[in-house]
Amino acid sequence: MARSETAQPYLGLDQYRKLFNIPPWAFNGVENPDERRRGCDHYWTQWERDDLALALSQAEELLAERLGFYLGPRYLIDYDRPWRNPVRLLYGHVLGGGIRARAEVAPGASDFTVDPATITVPSASFPGGTSEVIVVEDETGLEIEYDEIETVGANYVISISWYKLIQWATLEGQDETLDYAAVVPALLLGIADLTVYRQYRDTTTQATITYGPSCRCWCADSACTGTDATACVYVLNREIGTVRVNRATYAAGTWSCDNSAVCGCYEGDKVTVYYEAGTVDVPGWRQAIYRLAHSRMGEQPCGCVLHERQWRQDRAVPSILTAERLNCPFGLENGAWGAYAWVMDQLLGKAFML
Repeated sequence: MARSETAQPYLGLDQYRKLFNIPPWAFNGVENPDERRRGCDHYWTQWERDDLALALSQAEELLAERLGFYLGPRYLIDYDRPWRNPVRLLYGHVLGGGIRARAEVAPGASDFTVDPATITVPSASFPGGTSEVIVVEDETGLEIEYDEIETVGANYVISISWYKLIQWATLEGQDETLDYAAVVPALLLGIADLTVYRQYRDTTTQATITYGPSCRCWCADSACTGTDATACVYVLNREIGTVRVNRATYAAGTWSCDNSAVCGCYEGDKVTVYYEAGTVDVPGWRQAIYRLAHSRMGEQPCGCVLHERQWRQDRAVPSILTAERLNCPFGLENGAWGAYAWVMDQLLGKAFML
């Protein structure tokens, strides 16, 4: 699968490919004589995929800064926020307090002799359903985007197309078009190269309250050493990211209030919060990301007709610009302005489509 160590955007490379109907083998730099080209006259190289991944990732960050929330769930850490309940987190659409955790799941069976390859795992290992299933390439730690997951009896059957299983060493060192016959099956990943995980939010780690030193405290013995205490997070307003952080201890699956004195002082000074947040429940989010990404790329990476038309449109700068366009924080290009107009419309609560 097209992947990159440079950046791992939520709008992944293969999702981007599908949006523009780019042939999958060509997108991965492989010349497959049986693949329909669909108006494409170019085979992608790894530096082009890296450049695209970086631009998509940067676009997601810029949009999140303006929106106040990320497009797509991700795990975040807000360091050293002033602790005065309620606490306003940096990003909204909060799903809950906790950190990313992974538990390895042993496959019951696999078949990599067919395209797509299949991996069978027990569904009972994923209490949260198929959304918890991820497949990771062991060499790089990069996630492999599967085609689909089907429930068969007490198992999940994961399907992964061969073009997503090209070895990283082959992609990373690619400096010319690869021949399909040389890649398949010799340079494809097998089950021994992959690990299936259950990825979930671990709620045993949610927040840390730091009590700064105070010489007024009856037990103060240091003027410059603080004290940390564990805490849990209660979400008050998911959309805007308002939470209450309570000092508490975790044991036997339950958070319990901790009202003991911390060196005679009860008020914390700052808090670090671990949480998951983000949403795609907004129309036009994919277009906003790729249009802004296009505006930030220096060179067009592909020769596909549909992609080329969109890329040129997003890169173009009108000869006459309004004052509002001149002050667009994302840039002067059409793609930058389109993304910014979409952001402003979301902030005004309208359902705007690019």
